[in-house]
Amino acid sequence: MKGLIIKDLMCLRKMRATFVFVTVSSFVITVMALISARCGNIALAEQEYLAGGTDMPMSPVHVLWYAVAVMVLLPLASIGDSLTLAFEADKNSGFANVAGALPLSVKKRVTARFITLFLTCGTGTVISLALSFILSLFTDIMTLGDFAGLVLSAASLILIFSALEMMLIFLLKMKNTDYVRIISLLIMSAVFILCSLGRIIGAVRAMKPTELITDGLLFLENRWFILAASAAVCLLVSYFVSAGIAERKRGEI
Repeated sequence: MKGLIIKDLMCLRKMRATFVFVTVSSFVITVMALISARCGNIALAEQEYLAGGTDMPMSPVHVLWYAVAVMVLLPLASIGDSLTLAFEADKNSGFANVAGALPLSVKKRVTARFITLFLTCGTGTVISLALSFILSLFTDIMTLGDFAGLVLSAASLILIFSALEMMLIFLLKMKNTDYVRIISLLIMSAVFILCSLGRIIGAVRAMKPTELITDGLLFLENRWFILAASAAVCLLVSYFVSAGIAERKRGEI
């Protein structure tokens, strides 16, 4: 099983350059923006906004808050689709055709794929948390706790997304990973809309869509444990469903 995990990680090496580029770029851009918010153009724009000398509908610092929230999540997001990339690598290399000949049970092969998911997502989470710690030293817009909440929420959402992808691959015997991504995204979007329908209607009626975004970010910052618990449940269900279907259908992985 260790060999399967190593094989998956080797197949995902092409993600490394993208991950490093995104991480470094996010850090540099965010630090420059935070410095500007202290003693640069963003600071001047904030002073002008507070003095009423501009028609901007939102404080520049508030806009920066959104930008920083996105930037700190980019490293994790860039490594978040490791599951389907591993399946694609197996298909392109022809490994899927010989997987059934391995002296390992289907259940162990499914387990190895989940371990690969945890390793890649865990790496992205640790890097994003380290980036969050460094950025928290430069700004008081967000505390380290706020940054950490965003990162843990994003990691939980990625795990939920991956759990749905795994089940769809085995449940529907879907070979095209693009369809898997789209259907998983649609399912998560539908659940989000149903859970937030009242807030969405209220924001639309009040013509204040930014409040919905702000409420969403605050939820991610402070209620990350809800998403983490949901991710744990989804992963358990996905594992047993995927392993059960793969064993029954003699699936290849």
